[in-house]
Amino acid sequence: MTTVEEKAKMETNTNQLMEFLEEVSGLSAAQKKRVYKTLVDFGITHPLAFKNRTVKELTRIDGISENVAEKIVEHANPSKKGELLFKSLAEVKKEEDSNIMISTGSKRLDELLGGGISLGTLVEFYGSPQSGKTQLCYTIAANTLLEIGGVLWLDTEGSFRSSRLEQILFYLEEKKKDKIDEKQKEKINSQFNVATVRTLAQLELALQQAEKVITAYDVKLLVVDSLMDIFRAEYGGLGELAERQKHLNVVVHKMMKLADAYNIAVVYTNQVMANPDPFATALDKVQPVGGFVLGHASDIRIWLRRATSATKKKYDAPNARRAMITDCGWLPMEETIFSIGAFGICDVEEESEMKEKISE
Repeated sequence: MTTVEEKAKMETNTNQLMEFLEEVSGLSAAQKKRVYKTLVDFGITHPLAFKNRTVKELTRIDGISENVAEKIVEHANPSKKGELLFKSLAEVKKEEDSNIMISTGSKRLDELLGGGISLGTLVEFYGSPQSGKTQLCYTIAANTLLEIGGVLWLDTEGSFRSSRLEQILFYLEEKKKDKIDEKQKEKINSQFNVATVRTLAQLELALQQAEKVITAYDVKLLVVDSLMDIFRAEYGGLGELAERQKHLNVVVHKMMKLADAYNIAVVYTNQVMANPDPFATALDKVQPVGGFVLGHASDIRIWLRRATSATKKKYDAPNARRAMITDCGWLPMEETIFSIGAFGICDVEEESEMKEKISE
């Protein structure tokens, strides 16, 4: 998106916010102007931000009183407009069938996920170092940029490299039958926004600012790589565990509300820890960090690890990986294999093909 287009999109969003506030009853014209400025300064530029916000959350914004917050929430509540909160099974199925899927880069992995990563869901990839977590995020981000819309990337470990994303984008562009022109490339470059966050305060600020960026750049994917790293750094020892989990719950629910309000996919990577229980099963020997709070929040949890030597040899894929769904309400606990190729995530059969392409 060019600068002119970005400004036009932001102005459209803020105009919609002003129109929303104009319809809120019980507020004077002067109040509405003040509230409008307060919300925009905070980062709220679109009425969708009120879809699942509570009065308590709005009153945390400096300049928004409880009375004003109640009126805004009441106006945003569908039941107050005579709309039913309930949907028929047919309506729900229609929405699910029409939802957009983001490809992981591997057909096998997409099939495991029921077609890919669905918008509106929270997906967690966890595993030991070099299990493929960040590479998956790169490829998912590249597919989102090429096919759907913008991407927000929160980098908590300093591991993001633009050169790697561009390498994957270049390869995917080459695979497309229709070449991407310069205007489309410019749009893709502007639709990817990355923030380096090293503290929990920065993470929460980034999530706050995300609302403004999501509507301006038509964002469809939020990546957090990795989620638990800064929590583990700022909360140490068992004495702070309860406080850490409480804080984690707040942050995770902010991501859940972003996913629901703006219909975006949220993908985050997670670290693992060893289970010292000698009677633990192979599945329980390695556990994702974050406890039950993160376990209940994630719609899909996927455990990543290296493939067996037999699999690597069979497919001539030394970078083969295994992916297992360990928790999901609508997908079975199954496992598949994929690979990390020179140009991102691919099926194991494609890894050697990518090597040949580099040598050409």
